Amino acid sequence: MSEPAGFVREVKGDKVSFFLNKGTDLSFGQIVRVDSGNRSFYARVVDAGSSSTLKTDEQLREAEGKESFGPYSSYRHVDAILFLEKEVGKIRSPTFNPDYMDKVYTATDEDCSVLRLAGELEIGRLRSGKHVLGPVGISVEAIPLMMGMFGMTGCGKTNCELMLNARIIDSSPRTVGLIFDFAGQLLEGKGIAPQRGLRDHPLFHTKIRYYSAREQKMLVGLYTIRPQKLSTLFPDITHHQVRLAQKLYKSLGNTWIEQLQEAYSINGHKGVAELTDYKGKAVIDALMLKLSSLSPHLFPPSDYSFVDDVVQNVGQGVTCLVDISGLSSEEQYDVTCLTASSVALHYKRLWESDFNAWKKLPTLLITLEEAHEFLDPNMPKTIFSDIALTYRKYRVGLNAVTPRPSRINPNVFAELWTKVVMKTELRRDRVYLTGNTPYLEYSDTEVKMLDVGEALLISEPKIRFAVPIKVIHYPEYIDERGEVDYKLSASKPLSEMDERLKKLREAGKTNL
Repeated sequence: MSEPAGFVREVKGDKVSFFLNKGTDLSFGQIVRVDSGNRSFYARVVDAGSSSTLKTDEQLREAEGKESFGPYSSYRHVDAILFLEKEVGKIRSPTFNPDYMDKVYTATDEDCSVLRLAGELEIGRLRSGKHVLGPVGISVEAIPLMMGMFGMTGCGKTNCELMLNARIIDSSPRTVGLIFDFAGQLLEGKGIAPQRGLRDHPLFHTKIRYYSAREQKMLVGLYTIRPQKLSTLFPDITHHQVRLAQKLYKSLGNTWIEQLQEAYSINGHKGVAELTDYKGKAVIDALMLKLSSLSPHLFPPSDYSFVDDVVQNVGQGVTCLVDISGLSSEEQYDVTCLTASSVALHYKRLWESDFNAWKKLPTLLITLEEAHEFLDPNMPKTIFSDIALTYRKYRVGLNAVTPRPSRINPNVFAELWTKVVMKTELRRDRVYLTGNTPYLEYSDTEVKMLDVGEALLISEPKIRFAVPIKVIHYPEYIDERGEVDYKLSASKPLSEMDERLKKLREAGKTNL
């Protein structure tokens, strides 16, 4: 049993105020335990203050040196919010509250085990003041319940992304990731010191597939684009434009877009009208404006699509890292939406048509950076909104990563059951986070004060409170993990191989 940190001075509802013993250090968000009879209560520190037993006018006179008073007491009081109760080994939400003079203790490793924070996808350690305690992780079952990572630039989001996806790779084939890297940081770990990225993961060559437009590995052939994919590429497309596209595809086949582009470039809408019995100029012009926006170096006239390769790899437990840095914002949008929809629909169709085959698929987490650009309520609805709202039963999860959580659609934000909240200084974003996330109602100050690499983790239904964590430094994880032993037989010495080749050459000359 550790020494008490203080004792309860007042309790009201779920709020506990206690005096802090001199010499004891606490921090905002720190978890404390209050022992009360045969029960223990767990609470998070949300506020603190200090004062003395002197009246205000007496304090002023003593501060000015006009009069001295004594003896008197100075004290520090701390406010904490209850979130858990333990009684005879049973853990649940609080049914009551502590009593006056009950002892307050800082959390220990034993308390860490009581709180049940060690999910399979370990991303950090429990922070307790200046110390770190046991492991904290997200359960695999939480992936389809959706998640989000929020924090300002430079707070450590990239490191956190790397840690979470590294754990997903380690858990393959039970889990798999589809990662959209907008800044080209995750492969090499740019911005992390010492620099380590997913290419440094021991399973990179067997469990990770890297795609980059710079290496010509990100091509989507025009012949693979069907009319039903147009709503994914162009969320604002109208019903009449889709109907026209379907008629043209039925008439022209896989090369329909190429033929349309050629006909439109020669004779405008009349050239397209000649290929079908549809004569509406406005609809034809609107459809061709969209099709003409498809980048020729990203959508060449061919029947190859890297998206098919992504779908196949994900199904086999191979995490796919799609590096879309260097592309225009329109091209990034096209690649991201088209790839995510194809993979998600693969899971959905298998669930509907071959349930036994679907059960063999790994649980999928789609990591979407700059998520506010795709989930903004003022923009047309994208496939990512559908994934967040309806795809949990298919074991497809979304990780929305963004520095601007206030720009995420409230309906989508409500579906993100796991949240990793890092340092956020913009008040609008802090208010949105704390006002729309259970258990963060009193954490506005704490979110602003978080240091680089620190976070608050909520992962319902297993972690129903905000856990202060120190995210594991990815380079340290790589060093501790070490290389993978593939149990391959040792290669023969070069001298022995040279001798063998020499004998073969001599034997060949003899036969001649």
